Amino acid sequence: MEKYYKQSSLSERVYIQAQLALGFKAAAIAILDYISNSADSFRGMMAMSAAWQEPITITPIGVVESEFKEFTQRAGSQTECVLVIREELTKALLGIEHFSHIYVLYQEHRRAEWQAWVKWGEPGEQVLTMPLAGEPTCKGIYTTRSTARLAGIGSCVVELLKREGNRLYVRGLDALDGSPVLDLKIYIPQFDSFPMADAPLHWCQRIPVAKTSRMLHWDTMNVSLVLGLRAGQRALRELGLGRDDLKQAEVYGGNFFAQGVEGVTGCSVLHESMIFVEDPRRVGNWSVRLQAGEDAVLIRLHDRLYSGADEVLSLSDEVLFASVGRVPAAVAPEKQESQLPG
Repeated sequence: MEKYYKQSSLSERVYIQAQLALGFKAAAIAILDYISNSADSFRGMMAMSAAWQEPITITPIGVVESEFKEFTQRAGSQTECVLVIREELTKALLGIEHFSHIYVLYQEHRRAEWQAWVKWGEPGEQVLTMPLAGEPTCKGIYTTRSTARLAGIGSCVVELLKREGNRLYVRGLDALDGSPVLDLKIYIPQFDSFPMADAPLHWCQRIPVAKTSRMLHWDTMNVSLVLGLRAGQRALRELGLGRDDLKQAEVYGGNFFAQGVEGVTGCSVLHESMIFVEDPRRVGNWSVRLQAGEDAVLIRLHDRLYSGADEVLSLSDEVLFASVGRVPAAVAPEKQESQLPG
């Protein structure tokens, strides 16, 4: 092409340059169109990606009529109430009375009021974590069955007692009186029941062990157990004792905390070598007192929360324990605090 261009006449060269210019212009136009279309497509994709975050509107299908009206009341598995479904939806209930259980989705319409009542967070703040009963740690709201659902939607499987037209009489619903009912769904045991499903071991604090998980979720659950192991280990080291040496322990704290102390020291309630006082409320109240002969040491824990057992294992004793000190063996535990070093 270059050789032909050099050998061509002036008029031919002008013609070639004109054609090239037209080609470049067409190419530029095509590129600009592509960029413009791509930008429009990108803006459309961005709009679509953000659309799911927009608020949605749901029209309730009914309302809850219940004697469960205040937060001080507790709705248990035997609590009965009525779901009043909108009359124009009555035909949608045909045949539902043949099922023993149904799912109920409802709006937690007093969630903000409840959050203020339990003093979680600031007004209007979303509660993302909550403390676990008896455990010095917090877990995400989606790892609990708390009523503080972020979307404000509660769910419950209830026993359907009977249907009278648009009124469903149920047992076991944990919704407050006046809660808007959002949806219903029949419960099918073959599809909806998973008796061998795993759940963290801490549920045995409220449910019999035989009905809880077969798995021990070490990293997410056993903060108290590891604190007990660390406290027991430090107490043995302070007294220069081994696990098999004769000694007595007094433990104040949660059940898993006492088990950790027992695992390290060998002291146990069963062998009458441990006095255990259950106090799962504040970690700042937890303590271990270990005594051998005339020597005794008292260890108190800092009042703080931990992200998991792995954090407890990684921290120093100074971070875990508020105080570690020798105390007279004859002094009662409740009188020992004043004798601890600074």
